[in-house]
Amino acid sequence: MVFLGCRTAAHVAGHTGRLAGLAPNTPEVARWVHAKGGNGEDMHIRRATLFLQGYIAACACTAPLSALAGTGEPDTQLWTELDVTGPLATNTTITGVARLRLSESLPNPTLASPGVDLNYEAGAWTISAGYRYDATAEREPETVGGKTITVKQVALLMGKRAWRFGRNTLAVRLRLDDTINASSNPYRARVRLEYRWATEGLRWVSYLFTNDEVFYEFQDQKWFRNRFRAGANLKLSKRTELEVFYQRQDSNNSTPGAINALGITADVTFE
Repeated sequence: MVFLGCRTAAHVAGHTGRLAGLAPNTPEVARWVHAKGGNGEDMHIRRATLFLQGYIAACACTAPLSALAGTGEPDTQLWTELDVTGPLATNTTITGVARLRLSESLPNPTLASPGVDLNYEAGAWTISAGYRYDATAEREPETVGGKTITVKQVALLMGKRAWRFGRNTLAVRLRLDDTINASSNPYRARVRLEYRWATEGLRWVSYLFTNDEVFYEFQDQKWFRNRFRAGANLKLSKRTELEVFYQRQDSNNSTPGAINALGITADVTFE
């Protein structure tokens, strides 16, 4: 199954460069690159192609593994989030986070969580330290180390960086969680890779995106969750953006093991 996924990945990646206008093996682009000569611009194109193809291949290879992680019938949910960011000092901002998740079959809300992040721009990276609290009365438990736990608080450390190649952007997010008051206090790591394609001629849509995030739990030393998203970013005003996306989540340590969700994230930024 993994081999089949990797073959599909290679096939998809081979065509993605052409769809994104990056693959130099198409006649039109080959002529363009030849015309540009050796000024280094073709080097950026080749690098973007390799990054993009590697990213899509990795996501396609993990897809069969994530499908095995889900158990039972998928639950349908609505995931909403509001992020409000304002300046604190040079290169430093603060973000207030509010999340609300609703389920078709589980007691609602499945998540009601306020939080805060302190963000610092360190060169090309944005480093954040944050806190999340789950105010949900009935939270679905997870199984860690053979014990049933409920995660109510999380302290996190996160790093983000993006590389832009013309209309194409590749981004990575690394996150480490400490589940503070959970029994056996598991530490988790999360890695997310994202590809964005800037649109042209669409007034409200600034870019389309897809990303895949994997979750690792240190106590049991295993990957326990995969989260895939695909959607669009809408530019509503100078300060306000809205992400609308489809999400598929598969977990092997909680119920429901699979979630299909419609996601809406509003991002408001003050300068």
